Amino acid sequence: MSLPEQILRLIKRFLFLLLSYTVLRIGYYFYHFSVYKSFSSLDIAESFILGSRFDLAAIFFLNVPLILVNLLPLKRKFLIDFERVCFVSLNTLGFLVSVVDYELFQFMGKRMSLELFLISDDIKDQLPQLAIYYWYFPLLTILFGYLFYLFDLKLFKLSFKKVSFRNQFIFSILFLGLSFIAIRGGLQHKSINVQSAFSQGQNELGHLVLNTPYHFLRTYKSQSYKKLTYFKNDSDALEVILKTQVQLKDNKLVQKKNIVLIILESFSLEYFEQGYMPFLENLKKRSMFFPYHLANGRRSIEVLPSLLCGLPSLLKEPISKSIYQSNKLSCLPNILKANGYTNYFFHGGAKGTMGFESFTLANGFDRYFSKEDYPGDDYDGTWGVFDGPFFNFSAQEIDKMKRPFMAGFFTLSSHQPYAVPQSFAGKFPKGTLEIHESIGYTDFSLREFFRSIEAKPWFKNTIFIITADHTSKLETKKFQNMIGQYRVPLLIFNPMNTTGSVFEKVSQHSDIPKTILGLLGLEGDLPLTSKDVFKNEAGNALNFVNGTDFILVNKDDFLLQKNDQQTLRYSYDWNTGEALLMGESKDQLLKAYVQYFFNSLINNKFPTYR
Repeated sequence: MSLPEQILRLIKRFLFLLLSYTVLRIGYYFYHFSVYKSFSSLDIAESFILGSRFDLAAIFFLNVPLILVNLLPLKRKFLIDFERVCFVSLNTLGFLVSVVDYELFQFMGKRMSLELFLISDDIKDQLPQLAIYYWYFPLLTILFGYLFYLFDLKLFKLSFKKVSFRNQFIFSILFLGLSFIAIRGGLQHKSINVQSAFSQGQNELGHLVLNTPYHFLRTYKSQSYKKLTYFKNDSDALEVILKTQVQLKDNKLVQKKNIVLIILESFSLEYFEQGYMPFLENLKKRSMFFPYHLANGRRSIEVLPSLLCGLPSLLKEPISKSIYQSNKLSCLPNILKANGYTNYFFHGGAKGTMGFESFTLANGFDRYFSKEDYPGDDYDGTWGVFDGPFFNFSAQEIDKMKRPFMAGFFTLSSHQPYAVPQSFAGKFPKGTLEIHESIGYTDFSLREFFRSIEAKPWFKNTIFIITADHTSKLETKKFQNMIGQYRVPLLIFNPMNTTGSVFEKVSQHSDIPKTILGLLGLEGDLPLTSKDVFKNEAGNALNFVNGTDFILVNKDDFLLQKNDQQTLRYSYDWNTGEALLMGESKDQLLKAYVQYFFNSLINNKFPTYR
């Protein structure tokens, strides 16, 4: 079978484009050479190799209309001319945004997205003078487009050799399949996304891997936000927040203790209080326990930005899938790595699940272990490896880690459909909700994990933080309410201090990174939405509820900000779940946090404290 010349022409064109994108990356590298001169040649080479995957995705994605047109048996000259002009125009536009982004990156700190034209008023105001000052970018693009047209006219001609319908059909289907694979970045479980470019763990290298057309196209449909002006200046909002927080340094002794962060799937505090977690109930007696702890989100995909980077979930979509997914974040694993830590993350699901692998590798973890890394066949039939055997596998890998280390572990067996191994069927209470049996199984697996590591030489020099990603189905009024639906356990267990204590203050997931740094006596830049729970200050929790409202939860009440920006105060009874409207509030703290969060994301810079 002979390859139809139209498809052969597409292949030649795309190879030419791949070479062009490599040249664009070389240009980007040298334009920002002051940023990249500190990286090794091996790092740069790896970025270029990884970048080819994103280049192919961008090329095929941008040229979908051309692919579809070329797979038709075109014969009329008008269609050929139209297709050529369309092809040159689309890819010249891709070249234009790429070279313009050389300079715009200096302003935005990330690759260009639609956000530039929707919310960046400063940039929009500067565009006319930028266009004049950097006149050579548009000129270079016009020159490229013209030369591209001449190359295409001379080198990529069609002679219209007759091809059988059978050949045309078969190769068209094959090329469509190739296009699908290229756009998704391969045959792996999940398609690549912007976060996937940051697997080297350095934000600067991630942007070298990316190309502007890919970043723009992949973030095109993401929700954009305008800067908030509750306060005239962001510094005013910052001042309101700082007045409520302890900023004095404690001069603590630096302790290079290991950290194990365990995230339990769907473990609501309701199940804890109902007795479905006997091991955790026992461990509570030897731990620091926080009964008023709130998750910052309702979905698993939202938990890592909170637990690792101190950012609550206030967007309508997860940060890792939003227009801000390529923002430079200051996260706990990176801070620990800078202090000599080795960081591994474990999740028994398939690689790519909920973007966990991309997010962890992009933000300071050295390795990510998934279902594909597990040597056995203990598959639950839906999500991945059962918690019990994967805990065992993780314990073995943790034992090999260079110390000090941080190990993150995310369970999955208590996720719908709540499967437990056949050998454990009937061994845990069925309860009144279908999730209860799997909660018992994971709790048991956690107990066995602790038994397997308590004799390890690193065990006593390790701090264990145990919490849940979010809640699940609830059945009591105490938890079936705006605040109760976020309540999850938080235990901090130190084998060297097993005197149990209960901390009667409100805490949240985003507080955990700052708390860990405090326990270790380390410093690091974290957003103001992360607070050390052991500081002598009032605790609170920030959430986005009902897809419309923001709440700031305190010990005895909470503030709720409606769409119309009116702030209401409610009293709240943690024992009954009852909330009582007390009236409009003049308290500015909730608005200060919301403005700080959104404007910092938009500016790609969170004012921090140490």
